[in-house]
Amino acid sequence: MLYWIFDLDYTLYSLDKKIEFDYNLLNSDQELNHKLQKLPSKKFIFTNGTLWHANNCLDKLSIKSNFESIIARDTINCYKPNIVSYLKFMLLTGIYKKDKCIFFEDTLTNLLNAKKLGWITVLISPEKKNLIYVDFCFENIHKALMFFLKKISV
Repeated sequence: MLYWIFDLDYTLYSLDKKIEFDYNLLNSDQELNHKLQKLPSKKFIFTNGTLWHANNCLDKLSIKSNFESIIARDTINCYKPNIVSYLKFMLLTGIYKKDKCIFFEDTLTNLLNAKKLGWITVLISPEKKNLIYVDFCFENIHKALMFFLKKISV
């Protein structure tokens, strides 16, 4: 089975990390919503943010309906990159080690354990990183999803 796993903050939206976060800076992203709808199989949010924060962000972006569930730090009582958080995530979502997972994340350290679990790792960052545990690197989520949508439509 194929699963699409997304971090939330600075992965599904682009904001300047140097400024204080404000929910009013997030706007509905219909282009992102459309791309997410086209992805086959189940999609999940896996975030170090709280469930409350994730729900608010996804509502502001108008993309919440695309996700089967949200696994947040307060739902598993653990943070990425701790390997236990990935194992709890898998348990809660019904994902098995044999399943194919594509994980979109903006923090390098959070990709390392995902790679150890056999997940395909996608770094969302304006700076290209060539590391053994990063399979793909894209400037933003829109470019990443366009790439994968083209690959699956072949």
